[in-house]
Amino acid sequence: MKSTVEDLLARINILDIVSQHVKLRKTGKNFIGLCPFHKEKSPSFTVSLEKQIYYCFGCHEGGNAINFLMKYENLSFQETLENLGKQYGVEVSRRSGEKRTSTFEALSKLTDYYHQQLKNSKLAQQYLMRRGINEDSVEEFKIGFSDRSGQNIKSFLKKSGISNDIFLSTGIIRIRNGEMYDMFGGRIIVPIFDVHRRTIGFGGRTIEKDALPKYINSPESPVFSKRNALFGIEKTKNFIAEMDEAFIVEGYFDLIALYQHGFRNVVATLGTAITENQLSRLRNYSENITLMLDGDEAGIKSALRLIGIFSDMDIQGNMVVLPSGYDPDSFVRREGIEAVKGVIKDKKSILDYFFDYAKNKYGVNKLEGRISFIKAVMPHVETIQDGIKKRLYIKRVSELTSIEEEHLWDGLREKGDRNPPDKYLSQSIIGKRVIGILLNNPDLIKLCKEKSTLEYIKDISTREVLKHIVQYFEKEKELAMSSFVQSIEKEVLRELVLRAVLDATEYEDIEDEKIAYDYFRHLEKKFIIDESQRITEKMAEAEKIGDEMEMMELLRRKRQVLNLMKSHEMERDDYA
Repeated sequence: MKSTVEDLLARINILDIVSQHVKLRKTGKNFIGLCPFHKEKSPSFTVSLEKQIYYCFGCHEGGNAINFLMKYENLSFQETLENLGKQYGVEVSRRSGEKRTSTFEALSKLTDYYHQQLKNSKLAQQYLMRRGINEDSVEEFKIGFSDRSGQNIKSFLKKSGISNDIFLSTGIIRIRNGEMYDMFGGRIIVPIFDVHRRTIGFGGRTIEKDALPKYINSPESPVFSKRNALFGIEKTKNFIAEMDEAFIVEGYFDLIALYQHGFRNVVATLGTAITENQLSRLRNYSENITLMLDGDEAGIKSALRLIGIFSDMDIQGNMVVLPSGYDPDSFVRREGIEAVKGVIKDKKSILDYFFDYAKNKYGVNKLEGRISFIKAVMPHVETIQDGIKKRLYIKRVSELTSIEEEHLWDGLREKGDRNPPDKYLSQSIIGKRVIGILLNNPDLIKLCKEKSTLEYIKDISTREVLKHIVQYFEKEKELAMSSFVQSIEKEVLRELVLRAVLDATEYEDIEDEKIAYDYFRHLEKKFIIDESQRITEKMAEAEKIGDEMEMMELLRRKRQVLNLMKSHEMERDDYA
């Protein structure tokens, strides 16, 4: 194995490996970029071409090309060697029991099987023709079909040479009444690939009229997570890097239609809400990201959720709104690519678009409209981390509503501590949102797994309310609002609870669980980091006085914290 590793490292150029995932620029002898392993605005991730290593001065991750791929792709050492061996022509002996590599092989064979089945189905071919998908796109995206009979899949499984257990582990192949079948029966199949062009999952679209659901995706598996996957990234990443802009659409047929018409710097989110993990991967190719979403209220709310995330990640986030009744697929097919380019010329930042939307919705000519407008836009202005940008938006609100800027700033200060640091403003807003979510969905209280982490909430009122919610639910085993409000003694906290509950009714509940989950995991992460630092300090003291027993105990606790940190990261990546 050692000679294999040495052989691979001798052939690999680390710059070729890292630059596939991180946008790098040369500075002196080295190359720098934004670290893919933690959030940062200024690049601290460095690649040395001379030494063939990478190191991040922010999170202290480092190593060689093999270490980078293991970390970035979440692969085992063996899997990384096998993947690199295929790329660089080095034979790597396979260990027994490497289930994930076999999963990739099973999914690859399923891709070929579905693709061949499409050629045998005139009905499926006619459906694609009606959608304007030509033969080149069918081949380019390896589009396939799953017949309903189930006979062909049984024959395929017998001839595949891969254990049925591997296929079953993907969740795509299942057992019913003792018979094997696949979950996509009667659907057009669109393979989903990773950046290395390996199949990791599938999307299925019914061809039957009025059949529901229209779209389904592969279930989560050892190699597929909807929160991480970006459809089309393997084909479009180079175009995104070259044009320094990425467009995000909602579905795979939106992307296929745009790609077929020559619009190549685009990815799709598999019809799910855009996640921080997806943005983090996309940011490695460009920091300019434009959403091409429906202009309805649901689309706007989905985009607004990203304002704070874009600000944290230093992403220039814009939004393109198509004419009413269109999605990217139908619009480019009916109006053509030039019409799409015309709409793109009118793109705006997400917050600019929302300003216009809220102004039209509420009006700013009457007092009631101004108040509603301010209530709608100011929470999103608060999430902006850039001080200059925030001041410019405050000025714009002032100009639109004729309210002096100083009064708007006073309103921001009143929501947190007396003189809150800017970095806490967005936290207090999210905390209030979480209060409303938990009170409307008590089952989500279980997401707060460690009560001590609540001490890390900076806003005092938010901290007190959330602690009371958790304690009350533990004792009563339910959360009836009337009884709960009665149990709150402080008037200021009672007002916060009531306001949070009422505000929560205005939000889409489809994202509630994700928001609560991310909030509590953020607190847990801070707890883990602080606990690790405390143990390190105690270890230094124990070493100084030569207390070996204490050192052994502290080392044990340190390992526990490190394992907790690893499990925390795995849980965050796998959460869907």
